[in-house]
Amino acid sequence: MVRWVPIGPIGPNDPTSGQRYLLLQQFQCDALVQSVEGADDAAVWLAGAAVCKALQSGSQQDWQRASIAVAATPRIPQTQCLEFRVAATSASLLAQHRSNPDAVFIVEPGQGEACPRQLVGLTVVDEELRPIPGLARASGPSSGGTIVRLDGYYVRVGDVLFDGVPVDAEFVGARDDYQPVYLRMPSSAGRDSIRISITDTVDIAGTVTFFYDDPGTATGSVPPPETASPGTGLPGRSPSATPPPTAPPSGAASPTAAP
Repeated sequence: MVRWVPIGPIGPNDPTSGQRYLLLQQFQCDALVQSVEGADDAAVWLAGAAVCKALQSGSQQDWQRASIAVAATPRIPQTQCLEFRVAATSASLLAQHRSNPDAVFIVEPGQGEACPRQLVGLTVVDEELRPIPGLARASGPSSGGTIVRLDGYYVRVGDVLFDGVPVDAEFVGARDDYQPVYLRMPSSAGRDSIRISITDTVDIAGTVTFFYDDPGTATGSVPPPETASPGTGLPGRSPSATPPPTAPPSGAASPTAAP
């Protein structure tokens, strides 16, 4: 018995990577090949389709094609969660075949989710929504006004919570499904930091922290150092969105405050 790719979660209205993933999940191997014809990111999907075909046919010739396709797959970052899961599953199944080339595999659905919805980082951006480099952590003045991008995999942000309390947050730009969401931070009101969490159409894990860096203006205590981590630049799906992941913003993110 071998495990196939797990659920996304994905749906028919997802971005392109989600539609491709759905074809692979449903073992529509040939349709997947047709869908990526001429695409710049075709390699990982063609590898998945080749392994899909080999599992269905059991042909040694198809397994040889799958081996070539998997070898041609570039390294996929975990922030592209769907593509990362396809690459990992393809390589794992090929390895299992090589260890037992005469086996007839019984395929079962993968466990868990390829792109569990989660908030993993916070990136400071400028008025053009471009990441600001060189910050030690996601921070800004106590007067407020700093724009931040919520990094992770999510579909549709519902409520925004500051320190666990729902607030009427000021969003910047559009709030389209599977796209990154931006907030304009409020004034500190005497706080050193604000922990941010969000709701989605399903439960979404994780909190991130924004710090007020003005010296001598805040009165609380700074959260432990482990609440700050390097930037992730994870897309909303990027889809992806691990994400990923999602496939769920693109480009390198500026320093991030992660859980």
